[in-house]
Formats: sequence, C-alpha cells, structure tokens
Amino acid sequence: MSHAQNLVLTESQAACLIALRGRTDSQPKIAIEAKLALAKTATALRALARLGLAEDDQTKRWHATLRGKTCHFETVPDRARRNNRLPDPSGRRLLELLDRPMRGREIAEKLQITRQRVRELLIKLHALGCVNFGDLQDPSWIVMRPDDKTCLLSRDEERVLSAIPREYTTDATKIRLAARLPEIKTQQILERLLISRFIEASDESRGNRVYRITIAGSKHPQYSQSARRAQAPRLPVESDRIHQVLSAILDSGELRIRDVSTALRIPNQSMNALMQCLKRKRLVKKNGQQLHSPYSLTAQGLATLAEMTRRRAV
Repeated sequence: MSHAQNLVLTESQAACLIALRGRTDSQPKIAIEAKLALAKTATALRALARLGLAEDDQTKRWHATLRGKTCHFETVPDRARRNNRLPDPSGRRLLELLDRPMRGREIAEKLQITRQRVRELLIKLHALGCVNFGDLQDPSWIVMRPDDKTCLLSRDEERVLSAIPREYTTDATKIRLAARLPEIKTQQILERLLISRFIEASDESRGNRVYRITIAGSKHPQYSQSARRAQAPRLPVESDRIHQVLSAILDSGELRIRDVSTALRIPNQSMNALMQCLKRKRLVKKNGQQLHSPYSLTAQGLATLAEMTRRRAV
C-alpha cells in the first residue's frame, strides 16, 4: 500500500479523505460530511494518518497531507457488521421524540442526557440517514426527520420571523433593528416569509407597509418565544381626544359631527376641523353626500383605534 497505484481504502476511509481534501476540519464535522458515526470516523482517520494521507494539528483539526490531496486509490467495502444500519436503543428513543424539528438542547432536556451525548447520537443517526440537519456545521442547532415536510428557515430568516410580533403590526425598520440585520437582507427575507405565508402585510394610511405574524408563522418550530420583538411604529394619531372620538364612532357604528361634539363636549368648530383631519388620514369616512351625513371608521381607523387601545392597556 506504499505505492499510489496499489493504494486501497475502505469506503469510510475514502469518504473521510474526500471530506478533508481542500479543507481543515474537526472530527465531528468530518463525520457529518462523510455521513459516518464518530467512532467509525475516528478509526478511519487513524488509518489515514498511518498511511500518511491525513494528520491532525494541536487543535485536533484534521487536514489531508500533500499525498492525501493528490493520490489515486481504489475503494473496497467496509467490513459488514450485524445491525450496522439500524439505530441503537438510544437512537430509537431520540427518533421517537423527534415528532417535529427540535433543538439539540431541547432533546437533551427531554431525554435527560448531556448535549455532548445528543450530538454523538445525532451524528450517528445522520450517518444512517435517519435525520437531517438545518446546519451541517452545527448539528445541534435544529434537527428533523427526513420525511418531515416542515420548511426550515435559515438563521437570519429565523431572526426576522421571531422579531415580528403577534399582538400588533410593525414596519421593516423596526424589524431590522430587532433582528440586527442589514436593511436589504431584512427586506429580502420579509418577501420570502410573505410567499411562505408565515407573515402578512398591509399598508398604513401614510403609505408605510406593516407586517404581522400569521398563525402558521407563530406555530413554526423556529418562531422563538423569547426573542426580542420589534417595537410598534409611531401611529398617525396619538392624542387622548382622538382616541375618544374614534371610540365614540365605533360604539355607535356611525355618528354625525354634531353628535360627536355633543357627546364629548367638544366645540362644534373644533370637532369639524378634527373630523376633516381624520378624514385626510383615512381613519374615518363620510357615509353619504349630504352636508350632515354621518361618519364611520375605515379599516385603517379600526386598526389604529385597536393599537391605541392596546398601548394604553400596556
């Protein structure tokens, strides 16, 4: 085996060598790339080191030697072992738990084992084709069964989704600040989340687009319950008087200006000016063409009143 033309590697040794060519990596990451269990990866790497095809450094990171990068080799199957392609009892327990995409730390808590043990099991199950990773560089980040149809999000997509609140709408600027991402990337992710129907969008009276999480988005396994939420944007109106006017119209369904003026004890001239302002902001609309036709709330007016009420309750 000292001559290149006579070099013969087992399938696991060949997989590790291919994974190492052009990169330096830790043993767990090599195992994931080669789709091998950690123990089998360690055995293969030791064999490659004896052959002068790979070596590790002081940080336990492996790389291919010059000969390992350029050599030609033949491949033979690994020695067959009984039940080698079946999960062990610990692996079966993990798979039974995995009824949805889960974090490694959550698996450790539920199985009452260490995170290191979870990592070892996940890498072995990945080698058997029993699990998929959301991030090959970090198998404990999020893991799922191969037949799970859940649409996994990238880390940045997860941050944006988790920044969007359920209770109120907010705009892209507030979402960007909460997710701590650049403006262009945030906008691109918002468009993808809209297509996936994890969020919904609407336009404010000032032409500013706002977003809210959908039921599907709030139930996504990557929607973090503890993430920092985006703040609500500034409302087009904020005064107590306007809150009283909008509430009075909502309670009655529709009201004329003089009826609102009488109910709230606001001078008719001031009430008329205020109503025209609310009309320009598209918070109220006139029901009819006559001079004294009543006013009702628009959809934007209803949303604004709801948000004003929510903020006062908080």
